Amino acid sequence: MSGEGKLYQILMSPSAHRRYRKFNLHLQRKIKEEARKLSEDPYRYEELKGSLKGIRSYHFDYKNTQYRIAYRIVEDKNRIEIVLVKSRKSFYEILRRIIR
Repeated sequence: MSGEGKLYQILMSPSAHRRYRKFNLHLQRKIKEEARKLSEDPYRYEELKGSLKGIRSYHFDYKNTQYRIAYRIVEDKNRIEIVLVKSRKSFYEILRRIIR
């Protein structure tokens, strides 16, 4: 099932938003820009496996650092919920703790 052609509403979980607010303004803008891109075709990006099944991961670079946006698609509400935005370092360990 592809959501091609429709835009998804983007929401951030409370824990993702707390982390997001700690980023500098430029990085916050970049995250918004990247989230907009992923909302155009959220199924395009890889779904994680194992205990993280149902979560997808979108990658982008900012100032020579790789970042990840972990999100889930809530199809019946036409929505994307961002659960974590973080640099690649220890991303998956933190994501597992959040998803538990």
